[in-house]
Amino acid sequence: MLKYLDNIKFDIIFTSSNLKKEAMKWRPSKTVRKEFAIKMQNPIEKATYEARKSAVVDKRRSKSRFDYNTAGGTYIATETQYDFAMNRPDNLTPEQIDACNQIIYSFTCKEKVSHDCIHLINELIRANSSNHPII
Repeated sequence: MLKYLDNIKFDIIFTSSNLKKEAMKWRPSKTVRKEFAIKMQNPIEKATYEARKSAVVDKRRSKSRFDYNTAGGTYIATETQYDFAMNRPDNLTPEQIDACNQIIYSFTCKEKVSHDCIHLINELIRANSSNHPII
């Protein structure tokens, strides 16, 4: 028997790793999705689901070596962002005010700040785009 197998060439050798790659991804059926949507209408069920989900994320992040604080990078603010931060509107949240202050610091000292601050300022500039160029 082994004599005959030596002459046969197999196109694909199925190993456990090949089977995993070619296996279809599981997706919930319509009934499962419908049941889940109904279950999420209940505020208690939804709160427990969100708590479980955030616990899983926290567990993954605690073991990860990825630096989430600098995930989007750090950048020096532009003059347009600086001008907007200096002439900012009065109705800003504390988070937006802090972003404006960091943008002012970044531009004047040529220091890099988190992309989150720059993103907040760019959103504010777009919201008030009548006075400033679009970014």
